[in-house]
Amino acid sequence: MGEEVGKRHLAGADERHRSGEQPEQDQGAADDLDHPGRAEPRGELDGGAAGARRHPEQLLRAVQQVQQCRDHAQHTEQAGRPGLDHRCLSSRARIYCAGWRRGGSSARRNDGGVVTLNRTRILAGALIGLVAGVAAVGLGSISLFEAWERRTLDLRSRVFADARRADPRIVAVVIDQRSLDVIAGPREAFGREQGWPWPRDYHGAVADYVLKSGARAVAFDLLFSERSIYTKLGETPDDRDFADKTAGKPVVQSVMLGYAPPDGSETPPDRAWPDGLLSDRATRRLARRPTEVFNKATLPVPPIIGAAAALGWIGFAPDEDGICRSMLPAAAYAPAGSPDAIEVWSLPFALAALLGGRVESLPGQPAATHITLDGRRVPLDEDGRLLLHFHGGEEAYRRFPFWRVLYSALQAEQGQTPPVARPEDFRDKIVIVGSTAPGLLDLRPTSMRAVTPGYVIHATALDNLLNGDALVRPPLLPRTLALLLFAAMTGALFGAVPSLRDSSLLALALVLGYLGLATWVFSSFHVWLLVVAPTIAAVLAHLGVTGYGYLTEGRERKFLRGAFSRYVAPEVVDQLVKNPGQLALGGETRELTVMFADVAGFTSLSEGRAPREIVELMNECFTALTGVIQGHGGTVDKFIGDAVMAFWNAPVEQADHAARACRATQDLLKALERLNVGWSARGLPRISMRVGLATGPALVGNVGSSTKFNYTVMGDTVNLASRLEGAAKVFGTLSLVAGSTVAAAAHAVPGRELDWLQVKGRSEPVPVFEVVAGEPDLPRLEAYERYGHGLAAYRQRRFDEAHEHFAAVLKAEPEDGPAREMLRRCEEYLVNPPPPDWRGEHVLYSK
Repeated sequence: MGEEVGKRHLAGADERHRSGEQPEQDQGAADDLDHPGRAEPRGELDGGAAGARRHPEQLLRAVQQVQQCRDHAQHTEQAGRPGLDHRCLSSRARIYCAGWRRGGSSARRNDGGVVTLNRTRILAGALIGLVAGVAAVGLGSISLFEAWERRTLDLRSRVFADARRADPRIVAVVIDQRSLDVIAGPREAFGREQGWPWPRDYHGAVADYVLKSGARAVAFDLLFSERSIYTKLGETPDDRDFADKTAGKPVVQSVMLGYAPPDGSETPPDRAWPDGLLSDRATRRLARRPTEVFNKATLPVPPIIGAAAALGWIGFAPDEDGICRSMLPAAAYAPAGSPDAIEVWSLPFALAALLGGRVESLPGQPAATHITLDGRRVPLDEDGRLLLHFHGGEEAYRRFPFWRVLYSALQAEQGQTPPVARPEDFRDKIVIVGSTAPGLLDLRPTSMRAVTPGYVIHATALDNLLNGDALVRPPLLPRTLALLLFAAMTGALFGAVPSLRDSSLLALALVLGYLGLATWVFSSFHVWLLVVAPTIAAVLAHLGVTGYGYLTEGRERKFLRGAFSRYVAPEVVDQLVKNPGQLALGGETRELTVMFADVAGFTSLSEGRAPREIVELMNECFTALTGVIQGHGGTVDKFIGDAVMAFWNAPVEQADHAARACRATQDLLKALERLNVGWSARGLPRISMRVGLATGPALVGNVGSSTKFNYTVMGDTVNLASRLEGAAKVFGTLSLVAGSTVAAAAHAVPGRELDWLQVKGRSEPVPVFEVVAGEPDLPRLEAYERYGHGLAAYRQRRFDEAHEHFAAVLKAEPEDGPAREMLRRCEEYLVNPPPPDWRGEHVLYSK
């Protein structure tokens, strides 16, 4: 029967405590934890609202701002030790195991202060990042870093080169070493043995063959600036034969521009620029757009230049490292004494114009930002160059050895079917005739290869023009502003992350992320984003913000370690130093568990002893108590005479703060017993201790004057803990725990409910409990069960029955203080009953 009553009692109390339901007067087990109809918090405490009511703004303004919080803290939950569940005890026991559920704290952080401080650090980081960006802009203009940037462009070009994207309309007839060897071979192949240079009619035959096969245009990346040696020997008029085969056809010849030597010689009069070419699409008088002007032109010989449909400049403009990554659209030639200059398009631009495109420049600008081809803008960089988008090396465009095409041309002239280079291979194609033989000296380094034939560069530029996929480099001003913005944002992000490890990981992530972005933009949109300068900016910003953090935070971290090492455990100090964001600026309202522990018997201890000896004994006592409190993650607030005040859940948040405090109370009682054993052996009197625990909203922070302050707590919860410590003397018990602590502790330790108390300064009664120091034995469990029956009868005004239960408890446990106090009240109420509205509470009129 007793077991059944006990189970009903636990279940009923649990349910009523959850719902706040008022107990019915006729229930035998009506011993719920809360006063009927009262509004005492039950687990889920409204810390924000309650704190605002109990702590006016005047109190908040008194809090001194002594620690700058660096960022929003990532709150650390520390798991508590598993406690003794009530099911592990005897089924006859009526032990109230420290609460039914842990309430979620509603205490709010002072986020306004945190955000303000973060904004300061973020702004400082942004400023440092901006300075780093300016430095990166300056460093980026140094030759070394420019070379690094160009190397990254080469790497991207090689990685994303795809020969399948090359324009199939562009083909090449190449003079390779094999062609030189074959044509210089036996007479049977071509009718005669010929070494280099070849007769011009060979070139004419090849041009004639591919054009008759349907080629749209032919460009010679060869310079015919000297008369044919075969003409000089009196043989076939070689130059005239070549000119006749190309006259009136879409053939572009090459021209080289340069500077006259110091002796003042210039282009010979017989090599003057032909007037017929001054008005064509590809070669025209220079308008107002300034460009580099050469005073020497190396032109094809008169018969060949006269037959050309257009002339194209075959010069290159490599970067400082000698690598060709871009191409100038045009150059200018101005003979000595001439008021006008002649603009000569590069070979690819001349070809594009010859194919029907209208190539124009923007007149009147210091440097062209683009040209227009068939109404389409082709972007140029700030130096007026076309950035080449390589699709590969020689393999990107279909190649035909010169000797094969020549052999096919000779076969076609004889009415035979060409066996190797068929006419359909050149139909609707644009043919570039160039050389790959090393001895012909037309090999240059590019982004793709250390040795690249010149015709590949021209073919790539023509491909980019026809398809509009040249590389794009943002203009100087936009990319500079973007770099500064990136650096400022990077610095701001570093400022928001105070941890060196986290900021280093963030720096690495930002750099890698930006590199990934630049790579994706290059591969998808053919845009060349700088990577070296932004990387330098990110590194400098990280170093700058880190240095700023060490300069500004070093003193504060030292202050934190010095200030809190006296109050909290070393591991808690380490957490604060690593993450100062867990300490709010000035003060904040937070749910805390507060402890007051008073050493009883100090007067007898001090009698007949010197002050120094008394201090040593008290230090020994407080050292033991402090070790226990800090061992459970508590913060020692202060020592007040022979009492100590401590709290949990600050400065580091602890989800199980109430359970920690309850376990600390158990261990304090055990530590005191061990201390008494040692003191008794030394002939010292025994001492005892009373502990009061309360959980609720309180203001925590650095409080004091501008010259002296302490990290402390204040508020109604603190007052309640102090009152409960004093009330423990009334019950003759060593601990008195508020129901709010029990509700938040979630079965952490075993305990029993003692009474409803209305302490001085509070209008509402609170349920109070006693924490059991260890697992009670069976006789004590039976005594606690009888106490629970007596408490239920007492609250229902059945004082005779309650008197019997409490008397039975005292008979089994003569030293049970709470039973003695309740027995005294029953005797008093039997003589003088309480008023009709009394519901079981006991009012304490003293502290």
